[in-house]
Amino acid sequence: MADQLEKLAVKVRHVGAYIPKSRAAEEHQNNQQVDQAAKIEVTQIDLDWQHKGELFIARWAHDTLRHHGTDATYRWARDRGVDLTMDAISQVIHECETCAAIKQANRVKPLWYGG
Repeated sequence: MADQLEKLAVKVRHVGAYIPKSRAAEEHQNNQQVDQAAKIEVTQIDLDWQHKGELFIARWAHDTLRHHGTDATYRWARDRGVDLTMDAISQVIHECETCAAIKQANRVKPLWYGG
């Protein structure tokens, strides 16, 4: 996670402190627009990190439980006070390579299968 934080792009814009009174109202309005845009950008970054954090914890819970299903992972996390959504758990299980391999192996019929 620290590596990702180091690569996070931070945009800094300079706003001059001295402006003539004739342009003060216009400059104030521009500053408000930039401030609002910055708040939206920061909020979006926070939501992305929150979602990635939830997926990380859901993946950890799923792996710790040794690749059980969605309901079992949800109950296991809830019983330990970890607040995960079913959507996050489902996404992790859907993307899990181990679970995909297990499902594929269960679909393959042995050579001696006569059905």
